[in-house]
Amino acid sequence: MKGNIIVGQSGGPTAAINSSLAGVYRTAIDRGAKKVYGMRHGI
Repeated sequence: MKGNIIVGQSGGPTAAINSSLAGVYRTAIDRGAKKVYGMRHGI
């Protein structure tokens, strides 16, 4: 993976959303993403 990624999800901060975002972040870093950005108000 090259460059950066951006992540956006709808819904409030729940355990399921937080867990899936943590998985996205970890996978992106493990695959070589330089930065991971989160959308402020989701999608």
